[in-house]
Amino acid sequence: MRTRLLAALCFLLPSLALAGDARCKGTPKARAARFSDKALKGKSPAERYAEYVKACALDEVVDITQSLVRFKTVSSEQPAAKSPEVAAMRRFLEKWAREHGLGFRAVGENDVFELAWGEGEPRLGLVFHGDVVPAPAHEWKKPPFEPYVEKGRLYGRGVEDDKGPLASALVAISLAKELGLSPRQGKVLVIIGNGEESDWSGMQKYAETQKPHPTHVISVDSDFPVVAAQGGFVAWQLEAELGIAPAQPTAGRMRAVDVTAGEFLTQVPGAAVLKLEPAGLAPDKALAAVKDAVAAVHKARPSLQAEVKQEGTQVVLTTHGKAVHASVAEEGHNAMWDLAAVAAKLPLEPNGIEALLGVVASRFDGDHWGEKLGVAYQDTLMGRLLVAPTVLRVKEGKVSLSINMRRPQGKDSATFNASLDEAAALLSRDSGGRVKELKAVKGGEGGRYVGDPHVADTSGPLVTTLLDIYKRHMNEPEATPTSVRGGTYARLFPRAVDFGPAFPGDLYTGHAPDESISLDNLDAVTRMVAEALHTLALTPPAK
Repeated sequence: MRTRLLAALCFLLPSLALAGDARCKGTPKARAARFSDKALKGKSPAERYAEYVKACALDEVVDITQSLVRFKTVSSEQPAAKSPEVAAMRRFLEKWAREHGLGFRAVGENDVFELAWGEGEPRLGLVFHGDVVPAPAHEWKKPPFEPYVEKGRLYGRGVEDDKGPLASALVAISLAKELGLSPRQGKVLVIIGNGEESDWSGMQKYAETQKPHPTHVISVDSDFPVVAAQGGFVAWQLEAELGIAPAQPTAGRMRAVDVTAGEFLTQVPGAAVLKLEPAGLAPDKALAAVKDAVAAVHKARPSLQAEVKQEGTQVVLTTHGKAVHASVAEEGHNAMWDLAAVAAKLPLEPNGIEALLGVVASRFDGDHWGEKLGVAYQDTLMGRLLVAPTVLRVKEGKVSLSINMRRPQGKDSATFNASLDEAAALLSRDSGGRVKELKAVKGGEGGRYVGDPHVADTSGPLVTTLLDIYKRHMNEPEATPTSVRGGTYARLFPRAVDFGPAFPGDLYTGHAPDESISLDNLDAVTRMVAEALHTLALTPPAK
């Protein structure tokens, strides 16, 4: 009976909160009274809670999300321990926890925040991250840390990844408390790491030292229906010496003096820029040569978007692509590929920029799967290895290329590392020994990182419970557990899974310019997280 009634609630029209449900007006105490046992006679606590969340949660979720987005918590620019923005977010969350009767503590130097509800051993852990990736203002239509709602979508850096989902959990808990519900099998933890987009060490230490772990751990930082497997995260870097320009320019050739592509390791470049000196060409001939190369490439790939202009003595080539999260690289368009394709048709003097662009053109361009590198493989559940060159830079006399890979199960670490060794040797041969793998140096900078895939129990109670919730809410009875290439904090906890916030078929914007989430989706996330909270932690133990 309970299942049928909850299912009926799931298929009501979109959230009444969107139309302004009159029952949600007034103080929390007043509105909760309208969903009490007395007001909704004959309905179970689960049904009343589901109706309360459906009617009243969304506006509060949007409000809290906007408050969280205003904290510029870019972990790659400033670690949690030194970030005044993370400290300010801590004060906000601590105040919120205190006002709602929850415990709060910071673990490490603001590395992890933990909100606790209830007593006893931890039963349910809801895991999020409070840090975000960079948001270059020039890529955004509006300031990325000034959130706004437009045409049914909430915009701002972090609204999808991962501050909107965090707000959903906070509101789910606050509404449960307002109805007088409480954990019945152990306490509920909301666990917020502040280095997910850069340095995981804080959350890694938390997972290693804070025992016992909750019986059930859910990260809301990936996809629906239920993510039971995650690809292994790989960071691989190549480099070449820039080289000293010859005393006499080489007749008929131009010189690459700078190159820039990408913003960070986990985003496919949306733009790439190559700066050229005419060197052994007359300036007008250099400009014409670059324009001719662009025209030639455009014939083969009509989607090419490129600009060529003269700045002083230099010719500047810019290519435009579509920036997306590196874990879904095939959904975007890598601007670095196009830049390398044009550069391959130019008469360039040999140097480090020319060498690395040549490697991109010959071994990466047009290939998401590592076929050209000789590293491709796939798994039935987790799919194919993904390979994405994401950052190209010149610094201190060296040119570096950063590559992000997402690897499935099917090869152990030793075998996979051996394939990278062979790929590095291949690229070195291709470039006459100029391109090499960047090895780790003292202090830990550079080097290769190869993470292992994470796989949960697809037939266990956590996966089956969440899958049942998703099937009913979304009316998708054939939904099955899935795998993603992205890596979330779920992989730090045994048997942990991800449950949203991204829906199948929707473009994920979490690392892209103009990050957004639809209000309908944010509402659905909140309702499903709330039911998971109730089912896994607020119901009495089975007798």
